[in-house]
Formats: sequence, structure tokens, C-alpha cells
Amino acid sequence: MKRRSGYTLVELLVAIVIIAALAAVVFTIVTRVRISAKNTVTLGALRQIGTAAAAWMGDNHNFYPPCWDNTEGRNRSYAQTLDPYIHGEEDFRREDSIFIGANARLPVKVNEFSHPITFSMNRAVCRDITSSGNRTEKLIHATQVERPGEVILMADGCQNSSNMNQANASAHRVFAAVGQIGNRSRFEEAIPVGPDEDTPAGDGWFRYHGGKCNALMCDGSARQFSKGTILKRHIWIDRLSN
Repeated sequence: MKRRSGYTLVELLVAIVIIAALAAVVFTIVTRVRISAKNTVTLGALRQIGTAAAAWMGDNHNFYPPCWDNTEGRNRSYAQTLDPYIHGEEDFRREDSIFIGANARLPVKVNEFSHPITFSMNRAVCRDITSSGNRTEKLIHATQVERPGEVILMADGCQNSSNMNQANASAHRVFAAVGQIGNRSRFEEAIPVGPDEDTPAGDGWFRYHGGKCNALMCDGSARQFSKGTILKRHIWIDRLSN
């Protein structure tokens, strides 16, 4: 009798299981590498924005730039304020805008009226300025932030799926939850960041992408925060103006 060569059913099943396991491992590694690469590009963009912010501050008596500028008939987001320092003219309404992080989870919709951004300003540092008669809210001066390497200027924001997938210009929910200034004994308290999804409920929160939140600090450096590690010390400025 001739013996028939080939694989048994058990051997085939074992081979399939091994291949599936290897594919899962490879997929996980590739996903992590892609997320890491996007975060690296995003950090580079934040450093460029930091350079633009420093240039703007040099032209404006060392005040931090406003999140929104509604003075003298303006209605300008921080992207409009800082973009001329990057491109020489306003050129931020683009799908490849530097104000859209490479790690954005939802594609940002851009039109002639939109302000395409996925970074949210720390409202404790970058305030909205408005005019009503002779009343103008003051900006925050650099001397009020004595720990510029620790305080966040802007960071990844939750994208709002009902607002062209953009982040809110201001992390207003973080500000409402934490405030502008606090006791140093509470510096190490973690702060709420927001829901782990890009929905209207996340509007105004900072956002972790792949377990990381990319942030631009007040000294112009960029860094990543692991999930749950943004503390009150990273939000609070050190003193209010007189």
C-alpha cells in the first residue's frame, strides 16, 4: 500500500492559528509605529507654532497671544493671529494646515469660513480678548508664568464631530474644571481631560491619541503626556496681574 503524503487537519489548524497570531502581532506593531510617527510629526508642528507664538510675543510686549481676538472689529482665532508668522500671510485654511495635527482621528473639513484646528489653547494662559466700549480684557504677560517649561500653552484637543471635526480653539472645559491659578500644595493633582472619543461632548477638552497627548509648553518646547498624567501644575499660571 502506498502512504499518502500531506498535512492532517490538526496540523493545518495549528498552522492557521500560528499565522493568525503572527498577523495580530504584526498589525499591533504597525499600528503603534504609525501612531508614534504621527505623534512625532505633530510635535514638530507644535514646535513651529511655538516659534510663531514667540515671534508674536516679541512684537506685542511679551504677552501671550489671545485664543480669540474680538477687538477693533476683529474676529480672529489664534490660527489667524499666528499664521502670518509661519507663512508670511494668512494661509491656514488648508487640509494640510500646520494647525491640524497629523494624529487627528477625524478628517477636518475645511472651507473658506472655517478655522481648521485640532489644537486647543490653555485658556488660563491664552485668553479671549473682547472690547465693549473702553473695556478690554487683558492678555497674560510672560512674567505671570514663572514655570514656562511646565505650563501647557496648547495641546491636542477633542475633535467635535458636529463642527466639521475641528477642536475648540480654547480648552474651556479644562479651564472650568481647574481654573487659572491655585495652591501649590495641589500641583500634583490630576485633572479631568475629557471623554475618550471625538464627539460634541468632548468639545473644549484636551484629548489623548493612542494614549498620548501632545502639548506645546509656554517655553516653546513640545512634549507628550501619557494618559492621566496632565496635572494642575500643567494648567495653572503662577500669578494674576495686579
